[in-house]
Amino acid sequence: MNHRSIISLLLLPALLSPAPAFAAQYVCTVTSVLGLNDSGQYVTHEWENFYLNRRFVVDRDQGKVISTTALKARLKNFDENNDPKLLSRGDAVHPFLSVSIFEKTAEYAALQIKENVAGEDKPFYYQTYIGMLMAGTCIGDSS
Repeated sequence: MNHRSIISLLLLPALLSPAPAFAAQYVCTVTSVLGLNDSGQYVTHEWENFYLNRRFVVDRDQGKVISTTALKARLKNFDENNDPKLLSRGDAVHPFLSVSIFEKTAEYAALQIKENVAGEDKPFYYQTYIGMLMAGTCIGDSS
């Protein structure tokens, strides 16, 4: 057997194995809504009822929150002048991470989805630009 045959035999399983499939977007469900109190502790946010069990959709390629069943204005992470910076699209080792900076208003938003966690439900936390800290789970959606 020559070198080409050996290399072909070694590469064949890798070529025939399906590549890991990652969804085009995430559908996230909010299970916790917190805010920082004056004593420096996270407590239940006063607007929890408006967000608890609500969903939002994240474009995985751009890092944008593109739709929601909650109050969209408070979940925004982009506007006409600012787009999120996608630091990581997420994979089997690294979490998805999107950060938005709104310089004119000195605000930011940060969304992390733990794509690297086993199973369909991926935990997330989302620090919104108005200071709410949301947590819950996301599932991939290829639509």
